[in-house]
Amino acid sequence: MLDTAIEAARAATKVTLKYFKNQPKVQYKPDASPVTIADKTAEKVIRGIINQRFPDHGIIGEEFPAEKPEARFKWIIDPIDGTRDFIRGMKLWSTFIALSDNGKIVASVAYYPTTDEMFTAQKGRGTRLNGKKIHVSKIKDINYAYLSHGQITRFEASGYFKNFMNVARTVNSKRNFGSYSLAQLLNGHVDIYLEPGGGIWDFATPSLLVEEAGGKFTNFAGQKKLDSGNAIMTNGVLHTKVLKLFNQK
Repeated sequence: MLDTAIEAARAATKVTLKYFKNQPKVQYKPDASPVTIADKTAEKVIRGIINQRFPDHGIIGEEFPAEKPEARFKWIIDPIDGTRDFIRGMKLWSTFIALSDNGKIVASVAYYPTTDEMFTAQKGRGTRLNGKKIHVSKIKDINYAYLSHGQITRFEASGYFKNFMNVARTVNSKRNFGSYSLAQLLNGHVDIYLEPGGGIWDFATPSLLVEEAGGKFTNFAGQKKLDSGNAIMTNGVLHTKVLKLFNQK
C-alpha cells in the first residue's frame, strides 16, 4: 500500500509540474481558498491508481466527494498542499497521501516535487526521506527553538492570535514556510509547527510522519484529532511546554 501511495504521488506530479510551469487559471472556493485544474486533475490521477489497485478501499480527498466512507481502509488525499504558493510560482507545495486502517493512520507520503523530497512513513517503522531514516530535532529549551506557523490571519479569525503570540514571543525565531513547514520540522530545521487552519487531508499525512520521526502531533487542545481544524506539531520533547504556553491565559 505504501508503494501505491508513492507511485500515486509521483504520477500526480507529472500533472502538477506541467501546470506549475504554465500557471493555470485560479478559482476560489466558498471559503476563499484557491483551487486550480492542477489540484483537481492530480486528485483524479491519484484516485484512479488507488481504485485500480484497491477497488474496495474508501477515499477522502479535498477536491471531490468521499468514496466508500464506511470502508475499513481509507485513503486521505491532498493533491496540492500549498496551492497559494503553487499559483504564485513558489516551490513550497507538496502532495499528501495517507492511509487509515479503521481510523488510524498507518502509512503516509508527502512528496515535494520541486526539491524531489519524498517523505514516507509506516506505523512503527519510522520516517524516511528518499529512503533514508530521519529524526526531528532534539532542542529541549523553547527559548532556542525555531517556530514555523500558518497564516497569522487564520490565528486571528479562529480566536487564537493571543495563543500564537504566547509561543512566538518565547521562541528564538519564527517563519512561515507554508507547506514546506512539515519538511523543515521532519528535517530538524525547525522544532515547532503551528497550523491554525486545515482539513483532515491537511493533517492525516503529517500526523504519522511527525510521530514516526520522533515528534508529536496534536490539535490545539492537546488531543490527537485530525478533524479539529488546527494542529501543533513539535519535536516531541517540546510538546508539553508548547501546549502549556499556547493555552496560557
